[in-house]
Amino acid sequence: MSSMTVFQCLAYVVAVNAVTTVWVYIGHVKWLSFQTLALAMFLPTAMALCFTDDLWSLVVRVVGFKQPLDAVAFSGVAVYSVAAMVGACVVIDLLMGWAKLNLQPDYQVDVLNGTLFNGTFFSSFLRAAGEEVGWRCFLLPSLMSHFSPGVALLLGGVAWGLFHVPVLILMTSRLSTPMPRITVLVQCLSVMLSAFPHGWVAIKSGYSVWASGLMHALWNQVNPVMLGSIYTQAPGIVVGPQWLINGEGLAGCIVLLPLAIWLSVTM
Repeated sequence: MSSMTVFQCLAYVVAVNAVTTVWVYIGHVKWLSFQTLALAMFLPTAMALCFTDDLWSLVVRVVGFKQPLDAVAFSGVAVYSVAAMVGACVVIDLLMGWAKLNLQPDYQVDVLNGTLFNGTFFSSFLRAAGEEVGWRCFLLPSLMSHFSPGVALLLGGVAWGLFHVPVLILMTSRLSTPMPRITVLVQCLSVMLSAFPHGWVAIKSGYSVWASGLMHALWNQVNPVMLGSIYTQAPGIVVGPQWLINGEGLAGCIVLLPLAIWLSVTM
């Protein structure tokens, strides 16, 4: 599959974010639920299918036929990475006094049984794959053909961060979230930095969907349960201001920034 030109990469990013913004606007007018709004996660893949000039090659890349052992190995790395990143956020939150633990059994059951939108792990993986196929399996290889790994990951991260902005703007408005602008800003930065570990496992596994998709799905499962949802403001086991303590908040930025720098230097 031939890589896109820089202009085509930019056109893809603009198209994905424009369609996402339109979808969120429809969600605002129709008052769609957060679960329905989250279907935007499939838009990067849908747009990739519109932009690709070789669908079969894209499918082969996504499935991981060329590097199956690497896909398995780095899927394992993804599991431990999510545990380490969320765990580091918890440690920072507690050490800094930003959050406290809430271990009430009924509280945990409420979180685990549907306060959050993720549902089963399978459904969570499907939604995560909807983003990963577009950002990591389709866009990232083209960026890598034009830029150094660090720059490619940064550009992909900026695109991914901006992709999350419309939905969060709508949710902060609906819920009258405290410090809405800061919430949107820190989440955009955190997602941008998160593109580095997601992109790293994707590169190492031949741009297949498995490792980055597993990392993304696990993050969407573990981060809200432990630290709450920055979208719905539903609290997790560690309780505090979402913009501050969440893995997609300031704590996440603190954890992910040195990791992003290290991956940029070592790749």
